[in-house]
Amino acid sequence: MKRLLFSTLLFTAYLNAFSTTNVQYLYGHFAGPTFLDSRSGNKQTLTLEHFSKGDYGDVYTFVDSTYAPQGLQFTGDKNEFYGEFSPRVSLTKLAGLAPSEGIIKEWYIASQYNGSSQYHAWLYGAGVDLAIPKFSLFSLNVYRKIQNINDDTYQLSANYSLPLSERCHFEGFVDWTGRDLLSQNQLLFDLAPTVGMTKNHLEIGTEWHHYEENIHHTLNNVLQGMVKYRW
Repeated sequence: MKRLLFSTLLFTAYLNAFSTTNVQYLYGHFAGPTFLDSRSGNKQTLTLEHFSKGDYGDVYTFVDSTYAPQGLQFTGDKNEFYGEFSPRVSLTKLAGLAPSEGIIKEWYIASQYNGSSQYHAWLYGAGVDLAIPKFSLFSLNVYRKIQNINDDTYQLSANYSLPLSERCHFEGFVDWTGRDLLSQNQLLFDLAPTVGMTKNHLEIGTEWHHYEENIHHTLNNVLQGMVKYRW
């Protein structure tokens, strides 16, 4: 049933799709007590990210490959892969309606799969695209989260992008559950015109990685340097 749902959502969202893909390199010092931290503090991440938007929905997905020279805090593994796959189907478009001119532009059926070698979660729920002044993107999704580690829960996710100038923008997301909060926010500068490349294809900047776990009261705050290449 889960595979049928995701196949249907993916097929529907990809009809006449616009797409963009990027690869990111990030470096930061993860020296805290959480499962995201490494034993030496040093951690490098290579991320492949993709977004497509079609006539009847959208699809967002990414895969992280992390490397910690002395191993991760809990497992001791030097390498770890983690990915998320998030298709949404537009209820507004399926009903034959035009996006609203109000604050809620479009309604969605939202779903997500999160997975690594040890952790798996299926999420399903609803989402909206919001018209927030100055933001080029602002979406909210609320999910029921079924997972193989920790109790099942609910999750509220916000995704956003804010142009700051012709060559600088801010983007990121927040995932909140009753157990934890994860936020990753990027401040990026378009380096491409400076080095003779097409605009928006090469960016440099920082990512602020913030994670709070409420049960054991652990906190993770890391400012990472990053490079992003987009095509």
